Amino acid sequence: MKFQYFSLFLYLVITIAVVKADKKSFTAAIEACSKDHPITEAEQRQFFEDKNAEFSDTFKCHMKCVLEKEHIFKNGTLDEEAFIKHSQENPALNTHENDIHKTIEECKTVKGANECDTIFKIVKCLYGHRTLSVQ
Repeated sequence: MKFQYFSLFLYLVITIAVVKADKKSFTAAIEACSKDHPITEAEQRQFFEDKNAEFSDTFKCHMKCVLEKEHIFKNGTLDEEAFIKHSQENPALNTHENDIHKTIEECKTVKGANECDTIFKIVKCLYGHRTLSVQ
């Protein structure tokens, strides 16, 4: 179960261009965030399988927690420099710099009902761009 949990969230982070994340740090972030924001495997799968699904506030806050601990978001805001840096480290994305900048510009201003919802919506926006998806 831990492997499946790790691999699903690792795919999420890869999708938004954080390929070179420190695995120990990433695993620690997931475990720490799971204490305050426990989520189910079904919710994890649903995120990747059903783009129109509704998600709990707990799931959204778990995502926010992990991505802030990994320094992709700071105070509920996408850290553009960190996102670009991680994108450039990804061989599948490092030749798409213009696409990355356009996607950031489009997605960074997405707003939700609260910080957790905002980060969730930004990630969905980033994830929805084919040029940033790692297949």
